[in-house]
Amino acid sequence: MKFRLSGLLVLVLLAGCEASSGFGTIVSSTPVVPAPTTSAAPVLKDVPTETHTGKGEGEFATSWPADQLGFFTFDCPKCSANVIIDTDGGEYGLVNAIGKYKGTTWLNTNPDRPTTKVTVHANAPWTATIADYRSLPVAAPGATASGKGDAVFRVPEGVKSIAFTAKTRGNVALWVHSEKVRDLLVNAIGDQSKTVEVAGPAYLRVDGYEASWTITPS
Repeated sequence: MKFRLSGLLVLVLLAGCEASSGFGTIVSSTPVVPAPTTSAAPVLKDVPTETHTGKGEGEFATSWPADQLGFFTFDCPKCSANVIIDTDGGEYGLVNAIGKYKGTTWLNTNPDRPTTKVTVHANAPWTATIADYRSLPVAAPGATASGKGDAVFRVPEGVKSIAFTAKTRGNVALWVHSEKVRDLLVNAIGDQSKTVEVAGPAYLRVDGYEASWTITPS
């Protein structure tokens, strides 16, 4: 699910070439092999990337494995109005932005309520992907990474903390997700500079589509 307290943030698929879902159109999407749900403990595994393209509003299905965290990237370079993405997995407002947008977040965070359907509200052509952990940049110890907007990093074992800075007039948030904890580390409005505890291996998510930021793991 995506949290942004000044607004909330999600997306993806219906296999086929071109199909209507009542209020939107799929332009193209990669085929998806249905995956069974399971109540067993999550096991990290490689999952083929799903890619979906469309224009405007629509509703799409995905067969992303229920026991796997997915990393969702949405790109709408010509959007000029509100961009909102929701799922049926409880991740309401996975994306909530105004104007052109490109960012990454996570989805399928609740194995008991897997994401099977994604709803997109946009007013221009867009591309969306769901990918596994291999798609993420690694937050290596001692290496500063900088960016703008929403992003997710893979934090390796050995990392104990993250120095975080942000320049923004809006809301910015920092989340950590691991086998042991899922926590909101930063949730504030305006510029930020602080160090937070993050024990790898974990995933680190930056929320702030208007923010320019840096992270330095140590």
